[in-house]
Amino acid sequence: MICNNCGRECSGSLRYCRLCGADLMAQNTATKEFSPFTEQSVKPAPDKEKGAVSAGIYKFLCVCMGLCLIAGSVLWATIFLRDRIDSPVRSDEAVPVNNAPAETEVTTKKTTTTTTTTTTTTTTTTTDPYKQTVEPQMIDDYGTMYVIADELIIRIGPGYDYERLDATIPNGTALDVQAEQIDAKSGESWCYVSYNTSEGWVSKSFLSQNNPTVAVVLPDEYYYDFQRTTVSVIRDGGLKLYAGPGTSYDIIDQLEEGETVTKEGYNYFSVKWVYVSVGDQHGWIQTYDGDWLNPTIE
Repeated sequence: MICNNCGRECSGSLRYCRLCGADLMAQNTATKEFSPFTEQSVKPAPDKEKGAVSAGIYKFLCVCMGLCLIAGSVLWATIFLRDRIDSPVRSDEAVPVNNAPAETEVTTKKTTTTTTTTTTTTTTTTTDPYKQTVEPQMIDDYGTMYVIADELIIRIGPGYDYERLDATIPNGTALDVQAEQIDAKSGESWCYVSYNTSEGWVSKSFLSQNNPTVAVVLPDEYYYDFQRTTVSVIRDGGLKLYAGPGTSYDIIDQLEEGETVTKEGYNYFSVKWVYVSVGDQHGWIQTYDGDWLNPTIE
């Protein structure tokens, strides 16, 4: 036993401490009463408190389990509805109709459609374009031109690659040009003409506005430069260009109303006639129609 007063160890049979004389029995009794290690100081928890703790834990677990079940149900419902919205309408499911009542269930029947594919074989036949007759896009009066070749060949199209007709046109023949077209390959102009019973295209390089077989009468006097004025045809229907100052001469060309010519010369005794030039073509035109009050040019 240890003395509480001096701290010396004493025998258990002693009542008083040999060093300080303190009452060891009294110290022992006080220690037993106030020691926290005695059986009286440690009191077990009553069963009622243990039961209260267990019930609280059980309630907490139940609440947690309920919340988990609610969260799982909400998650499952969200995924299920999303799949239903995203998925297409099945053919065997009920399809709502806008005009049908809410209580009426409208269903669509499955319809099987059979598609028949027909294969069409197209056979393309290649035709030589130069063996096809080319018609003019527009017919018009392009005036009269004369052949300046010995024998002018007529072709079925505007180009040297087109087939030729059997007929040929002799030199000096007057042709009424009805259309003109440029050959993209050669760059030359071609004229659409009629000769006897043949119609076709001839090269413009073998045509001329001057009649090679007609000799044009020259004037007695030529105008000076300041007198070489340009005049226009004002006669209805135009004017004929003659090879001489008179209607008995050969007709070289037909001048349209409004066409311009240049006065080049005159004769002393043919006062109603004037020698003019139209481009490279020269000839005579009548300046008055019948009397002096009806001029044909101005």
